[in-house]
Amino acid sequence: MRLRTFLGVIMAAVLLSIGLASISGCATTVTQTVPVIQSTSVLAVVQTSSVTPVNAPATVMPVTAPAAETTVTTPAPITTTESQQILLAGIRSTDVQPYGGVYYVNAVTAKSLVDNTQAIFLDARWLVDYNTAHIFGAISLPVHSIWDGTIDPETILLNKEAVIIAYCAPGCPAGLELAEELYVRGYRNVFVLDGGYLVWQDAGYAMVTQTAKP
Repeated sequence: MRLRTFLGVIMAAVLLSIGLASISGCATTVTQTVPVIQSTSVLAVVQTSSVTPVNAPATVMPVTAPAAETTVTTPAPITTTESQQILLAGIRSTDVQPYGGVYYVNAVTAKSLVDNTQAIFLDARWLVDYNTAHIFGAISLPVHSIWDGTIDPETILLNKEAVIIAYCAPGCPAGLELAEELYVRGYRNVFVLDGGYLVWQDAGYAMVTQTAKP
């Protein structure tokens, strides 16, 4: 009995020794087969990988030009011809200038402007006076109506290059005041009929008069 027990102890010791050796061998094998990754290996992987640089320019896509838009052309303002400009320059060089850019003209000169430049007469008096008598073709534009905002001259006189002759009655300042007001608003060919509408009438030029009722 003792011998059998002794032999069992010996066999157990042998088996234990063999098992420990096997375990030790496995550990050795694991240690040998695990790869060690060096820092240089990581760098090599990064360098050979296809990573797009951050600063690389983006791909430029072709831009299709927009369709041409329809152009709306604004008609050019009517301007005087070269010969008419020469006429105006001659008047400015010989006639009196009562206000910067505004000149007096007599009846003969005014008639020449009407015939050669299609000048516009503007009656600066009150409408009641205009209805009594005015130069043929003249437009009623009381200067006081501009000052109080009743009339905006730019809604009547669209072309600021038009030749304009303002007038009133003899001794009345309204004609000059109207011419000054228009010049300030950007009209550049502005004149004043010296002596008022009566000098035009006395010269025998066309007038419109109110027929007196019996």
